[in-house]
Amino acid sequence: MAASPIREGFLVIEQAVIAMLKNATARHLLLGVGFFTLVTLLLATGLHPGEVDLKPGQICPRDITAPRTAVLVDEAKTEELRQQAAAEVQKVYQEDAGALQAMQQQADEFYHQVREISHNAALDASSKEALLRRLVEEKLAPPPGLLKEFNSRTFSALLKADEDSLEQIAAETRRIAAVVMSRPLKEEDLAAAREQARLEAQRLPLNEDYRKWVTLVLQSTVRPTMILNQEATDRLVAEARSRVQPVQRTVMQGQVIIRKGDPVKAEDIEILKQLGLQRTRSWWITAGGLVLLVLVLGGISFFYLRLYHPAIYANERLTVLFGLLILVCLAANRGVAALNFSSSTELASTSGYLIPAAACSMLTAILLDTRLGIFSTILMGITVGIITQGQDISFVMVALISGLVGVYSVSRVNQGWDLAKAGLLIGGVNLLVIVAVGLISYDANLSWVLWGSLCGVLNGLLSAVFATGILPYLETAFGVTSAVRLLELANPNQPLLKRLLLEAPGTYHHSIVVGNLAEAAAEAVGAQPLVVRVGAYYHDIGKLKRPYFFIENQRSKENPHDKISPNLSSLVITSHIKDGVELARQYRLPQVVVDIINQHHGNSLVAYFYQRALENDQFDTVEEASYRYDAPKPQTREAALIMLADAVEAAVRSLQKPTPGRIEGLVRRIIKDKLNDGQLEECDLTFKDLDLIATAFVRVLSGIYHARIEYPELPAREVREVKKQAVP
Repeated sequence: MAASPIREGFLVIEQAVIAMLKNATARHLLLGVGFFTLVTLLLATGLHPGEVDLKPGQICPRDITAPRTAVLVDEAKTEELRQQAAAEVQKVYQEDAGALQAMQQQADEFYHQVREISHNAALDASSKEALLRRLVEEKLAPPPGLLKEFNSRTFSALLKADEDSLEQIAAETRRIAAVVMSRPLKEEDLAAAREQARLEAQRLPLNEDYRKWVTLVLQSTVRPTMILNQEATDRLVAEARSRVQPVQRTVMQGQVIIRKGDPVKAEDIEILKQLGLQRTRSWWITAGGLVLLVLVLGGISFFYLRLYHPAIYANERLTVLFGLLILVCLAANRGVAALNFSSSTELASTSGYLIPAAACSMLTAILLDTRLGIFSTILMGITVGIITQGQDISFVMVALISGLVGVYSVSRVNQGWDLAKAGLLIGGVNLLVIVAVGLISYDANLSWVLWGSLCGVLNGLLSAVFATGILPYLETAFGVTSAVRLLELANPNQPLLKRLLLEAPGTYHHSIVVGNLAEAAAEAVGAQPLVVRVGAYYHDIGKLKRPYFFIENQRSKENPHDKISPNLSSLVITSHIKDGVELARQYRLPQVVVDIINQHHGNSLVAYFYQRALENDQFDTVEEASYRYDAPKPQTREAALIMLADAVEAAVRSLQKPTPGRIEGLVRRIIKDKLNDGQLEECDLTFKDLDLIATAFVRVLSGIYHARIEYPELPAREVREVKKQAVP
C-alpha cells in the first residue's frame, strides 16, 4: 500500500518533466541553466579553494608547493633597485636670468615703502614702528630667527635715517646682492648664500643697526638662480627606473615554497600571492564574481542569438551545437593551459600563447555562421583571460586576433586542405603579434620572443588539427553540412557520381553543366556557390532508376516514351524527384542536398507530355494538375538557381544554331516563364537578382556553345602521305 503513493509521485514528476520538455521556453531555460553550470565549473577549476591565509612570523601548518611552473618577480628587491637608480639621476636645472633683478627690485620696493612710512607726518613713532614691522613680515617674510636681534631701537634707527643714509643702505644691498648671486645658486645653496650675505654686510662701513637691516633684506630676498626642471627630471627618473630589469625567480611545479613547521617570511607571502595561493579574500567572493561574469556572458549570448541569429536560436539542435562548441573548446583551452611543457623560464612564461582559442572560432564559422564565429572569438578571448588569471594581457590579445584570423581563413573553404592553410595563417599572424608585443614590452628579451613565437605558431597548427579532428563528429551528430563535407561530395570518386557517370552519362554531363551555370549565378547574387555546385551534381540522381526514359541518356533512336501514354510518361518523368530523394537518403546525403533534389522542379508543368496529351484528348478529360511535379517550390535561392539552370541548360541544348543573341533571348524567356508560373514565389530572389542570373547564364553558355570553324578536308595526295606514315 505504501508503494502506491510513491509510484504516483514519480508519475506526477515524470508528467511534469515531459510537459516541461514539450514547452520551447522551458527547454531553452533548461539548456541555458545546463550551459551556465558547465561553463562555471570549467572556469572554476582554475580557482584554488584550498588557498592559505598566512601572516609573517606564523608557523606554516603544512608543506605548500607550487601548483604550476611560474616566473615570479621579487617586487621588493626590484623596487629597491629602482629607487637606487632614481636617486642617482642628476636633477635638471635651468637658469633664471631675472633672479638678480627680481631680488634687487624687491629690496628697492621695501626701502621705498620705508621712506613713505618715515615721511608720514600723521603717524607717531609707535604707529610707524608697527607699520614697519608689518611691512617686514609681509614684504620680506624673513626666515625664522632673523628678527630675534631686532628691537625698538633697530626699527627706530631705520625710520629716522636721512635720505642719504637710506640711499646708501639700498645701494649696498644692491651691490652685495650682485656679489652673492653672481654664481649659480640652487635651492640647496640658499643657506650658504645667506651666510655669505651676512658676512659681506658685516664689513660695511655703516653703524650696527644699518648693517642688521642690510643683512635682513639680503637674507630675505636671496633666491635661486637655477630653477629645477621638474618635468625633465621626472622623465629621467622614469627612464632610469624602467631600465632596471625585474628581479625574477623561477618556481617549478611541485617545488616546496614553505615547509611545514617553518616560520613564514614576508617574501614567502609575496610568492604565494603571485602564485594565487595566498587568500586575499574569501574564496566564495571569488566564486561569486565568476558566477556573475558567466551570467553576464550568458545573457549577452542569449540576446545576441535571439536578435541577430533568430534561425539558430529557434533551432534547438543548432543552439545546442553552439553551446557544445563553447564547452568543448573551453575544456581544450583549460587542458592546454594546465599542461607543464617545460622547465624553461621563457617557455613557462609564454605557455599561454599555446591555448588554441581559434579552434572555436573556426568551428563556429564553418558549422553555423561567420558572424557568430566572431562573437565566439570574443567569448573565447574573455575566457582565456580567466583561465590564465590575468597573468598577461597579451594572451587575450593573441586569442582575439587568432580567432578573427581563423574566422576569415575558413569563411571561403573551397579545397580540402584549406583548414591546414588556416592553421598556418593563424600561426603566422600569431608570430607577428607576439613579436610586436615583444618590441613594445620593456622587459621582453630575444629568448622570450623566440619561445613566444614558437608557441604562437604551434597555437595555429593545434587549432587547425583540433578543428579538423572534431569537425566530422559534430557534422554527423548534429546533421550540419559544412563546406568540408560538401567538398567531399563534389569529388568525382563519390559512389553516386560514379554510378551517374557509368549508368546515366548524359545526365552526369548535364549535371556538370548545370553546376557550372548555377555556381556562376550564385556568385553573382551572393548565394552559396559550393552548395549550389554540389546540389547540381546530385539534383538528377533519381534518373538512375530509369535512365533511358530521359533523352540525354538515349543512345539509340528508339524512344521508350513512344510506346506508352503521355500520362504514364509524365509519371515516369516526375517520379525521378521521389526516386532521387530516396536514393539521397540511402546514401546519407546532407539535408541541404536532399532539399535541392526535392525542390529543383517545384510543381512545374511537364509541358511536352501535357501538350501530347492535349493533342490526343478527344473528350476533354486531361487535367493540367496530373502533369505537374508533386514537389514543393524552391525554398532557398540555391534551389531556385538550380531550377533555372536545369531548365536553361536543357533548352539551350535543343537550339539548332545557339548564337549569343538566341541564347540570351531563350534564357530570359525561360526565367520569365518560371516567374509567371509562380515557381519563384517562396524564395527570396529579387528582380535584380534575376537579371544578374540571366547575365551569368548567358556568359557561361556562350562560352560552351561558341562558334567553331570548319576544318577543310586534306587533298588526296596528302591523305596518301599520311597513310604511308601510319604504316609501320
